[in-house]
Amino acid sequence: MKTLREIQRRSPIWVNPKHTVESAVILMKGHKIGSLAVMDGDNLMGMIYYDQLLGTDPNLVVEELVRKDIPSLDVNMSIKEAAQVMTVHKLGRLPVVEQDRLVGVVSQGDLLPEIGRSIDPLTELPWSDSMREWAIENLKRGIEITVLFIDLDNFGQFNKQYGHIVGDQVLKSVAEIISSLVDDQSDFLCRYGGDEFCITTIRPADDARDLALRIRNRIKDMNIDKLDAERVSCTIGQFGGKRVKEREQVHYAATLNSLINLASRDCTEQKKPSETDVLGDKAIVKTLPVRPVPRIRLANVDLVWKGYKAQVHVELELAHESDARALSPSPYYLKEGINRFSATASSETDEEGALRLVAETTASALRSFLPDGYDVVIGDVIYTQSSGEGSLITVVGKFVMGQTHVTIAGSAVVTESRHRASASAVLAAVNRSIGVLIQRDPSSS
Repeated sequence: MKTLREIQRRSPIWVNPKHTVESAVILMKGHKIGSLAVMDGDNLMGMIYYDQLLGTDPNLVVEELVRKDIPSLDVNMSIKEAAQVMTVHKLGRLPVVEQDRLVGVVSQGDLLPEIGRSIDPLTELPWSDSMREWAIENLKRGIEITVLFIDLDNFGQFNKQYGHIVGDQVLKSVAEIISSLVDDQSDFLCRYGGDEFCITTIRPADDARDLALRIRNRIKDMNIDKLDAERVSCTIGQFGGKRVKEREQVHYAATLNSLINLASRDCTEQKKPSETDVLGDKAIVKTLPVRPVPRIRLANVDLVWKGYKAQVHVELELAHESDARALSPSPYYLKEGINRFSATASSETDEEGALRLVAETTASALRSFLPDGYDVVIGDVIYTQSSGEGSLITVVGKFVMGQTHVTIAGSAVVTESRHRASASAVLAAVNRSIGVLIQRDPSSS
């Protein structure tokens, strides 16, 4: 999660203890803030709050009202830690210091957008954006990352059979178990979306594998009151931890995306090959049919400027004709008979905004391909310039499957144009999710 240093936007506003209340009120109103730091030279004496001053003699000096019993927040403290301090002390604004030097004042209003963005209220785990920040920072320091991708087995059946209240309890219990097994010094756990969790870790690969085994066993042994004798189980995919030398011309976001995708694919592959039925004391293993996974590719991107207005046309298609034939038996997960689809949009924007417009138009084209109740929602479109060959477009968003929202991310290296790379990054994010959707199609078994 971000630190206070990363959200500091302006210099602190402060008063001298000899200033009058009237002067303090004028400062607060002028800057539209609810408190002021009180500085005696270079020393922070405390804070003064607007509600203290209401009805107070305007000629009083600030030192008679300053609150000295408040804590300071270190600039390297996480946003979550800062919010906890504010809650404990019942204060909406606190000073931020670096080695006892005042560097700013933060309010709960400054923290809430970041907390809301980064924390899942159900499990109280960070979302994947915080995990990505942690993992990319370690990659930049030259530390190898291993990804464990955790997917609960047949979770959709729990929700259908027992209802979403029990399903939510399962997710909370799983989150608590995994949290008890990870080490904050070496691991970062997040809720990835739906019934999926993800751990990025700097443990050696063998240690990560041992952690995965402990997680599987603990989840299998947990008890949920309303599940009768039924047990929850999970599948864990793993990838990473194998590099022996530094990579050259690294795109850290792309590296992380690749690790997550490969760990997720490993998870999916573990679910596919066979299913065991038990008859008496005999285990019968039957091979499950593996449904072909179509790939969507970019056929064309056109962007035309008319003054400040950009008009975008995106065409997508199935990568192979055989993909179209594979789709026709089951309209459950994909619309039947469609193998090429497009969308057009226009907006007044700048060059950076055009990248987002392309990404959103690509998502719009995908809606022609997906069944009702499924959607692609674009979050961030990030352009990363590189001193090496080519730059990178990364798209982060949500793949919507009914009530389930799964975080997705994809990257593409800029070769022909940034606009084409923006559309390709969307497809890189979406193609894996479509594969997972198809493999879960109940009509395939």
